[in-house]
Amino acid sequence: MAAPSSSSPSPPKPTTWPTLKNAPVLGLAEGSSSFSNYHLAALVLGVPYVVKRILPLVNRGGFYTYWFLVVLLGIPITVGYWTLMSRVGGRVNERVTLPGKDIETYIDIHDEELKKNYHGKNKIPMQIFHDAYFDGKIDIKGETPFIRSRQYLSFEPRLTRHPPGDVLDILELRHDFTLFHFTPELFKYVFLNLIPEVVVHSAAQDEEQVRDHYDRGDDFYNW
Repeated sequence: MAAPSSSSPSPPKPTTWPTLKNAPVLGLAEGSSSFSNYHLAALVLGVPYVVKRILPLVNRGGFYTYWFLVVLLGIPITVGYWTLMSRVGGRVNERVTLPGKDIETYIDIHDEELKKNYHGKNKIPMQIFHDAYFDGKIDIKGETPFIRSRQYLSFEPRLTRHPPGDVLDILELRHDFTLFHFTPELFKYVFLNLIPEVVVHSAAQDEEQVRDHYDRGDDFYNW
């Protein structure tokens, strides 16, 4: 039997710090190692060039025709690339084996429409899980549920149907029951909220984003 290669990466080591909790699955990393801004830029700039060369309607145009096609096709190409790579791209670290449990092991889905689409091994996209959780359509098993909304969190506890558990542990295993796919709602947020807020930044925008944190009061953060 051949000896293991000395160049292979060593497994992650658990921390011994009492204030730092080890994740339930050590070494599980976020992200897609397949996504590349260079690939995206090549597609955004290259596809319009190919279209200009082969499409009779525009192949007689010049410099301005090419950049018109870049502007026209840039967003559809970006959306298509993001969608594809979010579905086929692997995690940064694929060496970690997930438990492979059913989605019902981790969350309770109360909405019947969501329950039809996501059950058993059918994972739920993270954006849909996030929104449904704050809308009260999903509970994380083991938590003490609270009345919650996207605008305000109150601390009136409701009786839980499950033994107390660790929400952080369950969310550390999110790759086992969620998918990090781009969804229509996520694209809507990126193009109508995220990008405009980055491009047009104002004092009024800062006030809107910060006011809610200060208006919650000390009781919220003391808890």
